[in-house]
Amino acid sequence: MTRTSRTVPLLAALATALSVVAPSAWAGDYWEELAWQVRPLVLVDGDGSADDWAERLLAARCAMAERRIHWLTIGADGRVWRRFGGTDEAQVERTRLDESAAGDVRDQVGWSAGDKTALVLFGLDGQEKYRGRPDSLETIWSLIDRMPMRRAEMAREPDDCAD
Repeated sequence: MTRTSRTVPLLAALATALSVVAPSAWAGDYWEELAWQVRPLVLVDGDGSADDWAERLLAARCAMAERRIHWLTIGADGRVWRRFGGTDEAQVERTRLDESAAGDVRDQVGWSAGDKTALVLFGLDGQEKYRGRPDSLETIWSLIDRMPMRRAEMAREPDDCAD
């Protein structure tokens, strides 16, 4: 057997092994996948009083879709749920994130057990833009609508919602 004929099967086996391991090992983290695609809005349910905010957000699907909001909820137990993907379909969901993705979200928000209920808004760049308990969602929409990238979006595609 020549040296080349022994090396080729070894390289093929190595390539096969890497193709199985690579996608999970090299996949970008959850937060990086959101960057420049959507504006994450995280509802931190620190004391179990976030139901009112969840109802308001559920009623605002069109406004969230228009603003490409990716709504996540962090429960008092630290579990993270994706509630709205930020797509044009305006589909509400309740998908629990795996621990790796949940950890990315908790780290980005700076979550710790016992946090008070709050909304945390991030821009398309992934940077925090707002944290608190606004009087209404209009505060959030207004803040987003003043952002330069949102203004460009509105110039290209007028708002279709009558919120």
